[in-house]
Amino acid sequence: MYFLQFFDAVVPLFTLPYITRILGKEGYGVFSVALNMILYLQVVVEYGFGMSATRKTTLICAGSGTKPADAKEPGHCCDKERKPKSVFEPGDGKLLNRLFTSVWISKGLLFAGCSMFLGIYCWICRAEAERCVCMAVLMPCLLGSCFQVNWLFQGLQDMKFISLTNIAARTISVICIFSFVHRKSDLVLYCVLYAGSPLLSGILGFLVSAVKYRIRFVKVSLHDVVQELRDGFYVFSTQLSAKVFAAVGITFLGMFAPYSEVGMFSAIQKITNIMILAWTPITQVLYPVSSGRVSEDFVSGKEFVFRIRRYILPVFAALALMVALIARPLIGVMFGAEYAEHYYWIYPLLLWLIIAINNNFTGIQILLGGGYDREYSKCFQIGVVCTLLLTFILTFLFHGAGASAAPALSELILGILLAGQIRKIEREQCVEGKVI
Repeated sequence: MYFLQFFDAVVPLFTLPYITRILGKEGYGVFSVALNMILYLQVVVEYGFGMSATRKTTLICAGSGTKPADAKEPGHCCDKERKPKSVFEPGDGKLLNRLFTSVWISKGLLFAGCSMFLGIYCWICRAEAERCVCMAVLMPCLLGSCFQVNWLFQGLQDMKFISLTNIAARTISVICIFSFVHRKSDLVLYCVLYAGSPLLSGILGFLVSAVKYRIRFVKVSLHDVVQELRDGFYVFSTQLSAKVFAAVGITFLGMFAPYSEVGMFSAIQKITNIMILAWTPITQVLYPVSSGRVSEDFVSGKEFVFRIRRYILPVFAALALMVALIARPLIGVMFGAEYAEHYYWIYPLLLWLIIAINNNFTGIQILLGGGYDREYSKCFQIGVVCTLLLTFILTFLFHGAGASAAPALSELILGILLAGQIRKIEREQCVEGKVI
């Protein structure tokens, strides 16, 4: 998984400088707007199965225990010590197949709904023919999400297949992009090759699950499908909100500004997105530790998280300052001279990066780590509303500059809300301690 994270960070350093120059800022802007819509729909197709189905897979394997006498039956995946207290019936070799089939049907229904929505959207916006064609060509991304079974590999704790299938598919896609995309008129071809990566990755993972774990489709009821949709809804709503938080700038910029500005903003934003990839493994490693500390004692757990923050946050602040100092030549080298025209858009985005990392410490590590899901969700939803309002207003007034400034302001509001919740919890615990 770390290797995949490194791969995700390095590949854009090769492909982005090439593509932004070949397509130009207008062509890259058209692609960015089209892809942004597809990524919204991808969240819908993936729903919340990445967490809900992963958890169920783990419980099924724990309940199945060692392989029973009829282990030749498809669907037996585990070879672990039996844990009879699982909520699933131990030894039922069909449970994993039922889960797999229910999730696959659920994704298929969501894919069909998204396809209908996209068709209606393109018909309404048919004047933007090039953008609609790009959206249609990028549809295999959604189909790839249907085939994607990362939740299965995670639940089985066999995550090497996630890395292998993704890296193989992306490598083929990158080779094809450098081989065949050479002119601005190759925009649609670039969309085809870009969409081929998630589709190929999904199909490879699907085949691995069928061969290695002998996963098969079985008969399921409508109730099974509805239950999977219910179980994944909370995660889905959170992920959709997070997507809005991250991508609404391109959405509104596509409404109010020319595609050339969208292309420049999307390219410049990639710099902070790549920097976030360096932070992601740290938060993943820290979360289990901070969860244990904060759950055991909120105050001491909070102090532990803040001690870690004192070491990590300055490192990213220094990295952001370094990028800010060389912003203009850096953007010119990475994306081309025409993108460096609005190099100063990177400054509020770098500020957003620092505030977002700080909010991860207070929101994810402390509130979620301590089991205060409702408090965190309340703050996050308010933050999403502020993001929508600020981005809409600022993008309408200032175009790319406004889209760059809105995330930092929204993240600052979220940070204030999270800090307020932490102080409130501390006061409540203080009162309870005095009462006891």
